[in-house]
Formats: sequence, C-alpha cells, structure tokens
Amino acid sequence: MDHFEWSTFLPIMLSLLSFGFSLFTYFKAVQHDRKQDTLDAFNRLQKEAFDPLNLMKPSEMCQIANNPRSEDYKRVSGYLARIEHFCVGVDRNIYDKKVVYDLAHGYLDGQQIKRRINPFLERKNQGGEYYSFISKVLQWMEKRTDKLNRKHSHNTKKAQKQTDLNQ
Repeated sequence: MDHFEWSTFLPIMLSLLSFGFSLFTYFKAVQHDRKQDTLDAFNRLQKEAFDPLNLMKPSEMCQIANNPRSEDYKRVSGYLARIEHFCVGVDRNIYDKKVVYDLAHGYLDGQQIKRRINPFLERKNQGGEYYSFISKVLQWMEKRTDKLNRKHSHNTKKAQKQTDLNQ
C-alpha cells in the first residue's frame, strides 16, 4: 500500500512543479516582451516625434503655436499626437513605466521636449482638455523624480551621519 501511494504522489508533484515552472517562465517572458515593446515604441517615438521637435528652437515653437492655420502647426500637432498615443500606453501600463522613466527622464519632462511643447499644450488646453495623457505622464515623471531625489537626499544624509560617527 505504501508503494502505491508514492507512485501516485510523485507524478502529481512532478506535474505541479512543471506547471509552476511553466507559469514562472510565461510571466518572465511577458515581462521581458513588455520591456522590449517599450524600448521599440520609444525608439519609434524618438524618430517620429522627438527628433523633429528637437530641430526646432523653443522660440520657433511659440510662433508656430500662435498660428493654428499653418502647415507647421499641423505638423507639430501630428508629433504631439504621437507622443499622446505613447503616453496613453504608459498610463494604461501597456508600456513598462520604469523603462519609460529611465529612457525619458530629464528629456521628456526636462528642458528638451517639455519646453518646446508647452506652448502647444497651453494653447490647445484653452479650448478643452487636449493631450491630457502627456500631462499625466509629465506629472508622474516629476513626482517620481521628486520621490527619488528625496530618497537620495535621505540616503546621503544617513551615509554622512555614519561617516561622522566612525571618525
């Protein structure tokens, strides 16, 4: 009887272990694919929106934002639509937020892109709520930066206290 119990128990345990390993592998693959999709989407966004916007001076962008009937305005609006589309993916967790932050921090939320697109965001938002996901992602990035800066500052102070105690 003892032999019979082990012969049924062992295959069940091996099946459960196999299932657990398969599940683990699946979720790791999904996580990896999500990060890779984020990198690919950001690279496309770089080429299709950020690079052309970087060629324009902030003063040019202000002039273009004040002329909504111009071809330049329509072109820049197309770039903003691409950025908005990407930001929807970030907000909905389609893209990996940590990867987005690592790629775009200081670039999207800093002086490079944000300074250039702000005149358009301000103008568009006078008539309603446009590009709300760009604004959401920018706010999220700023909050994350503040949080990381506070944590870094706290760790620096803690390390300094430890150094002072050791001397």
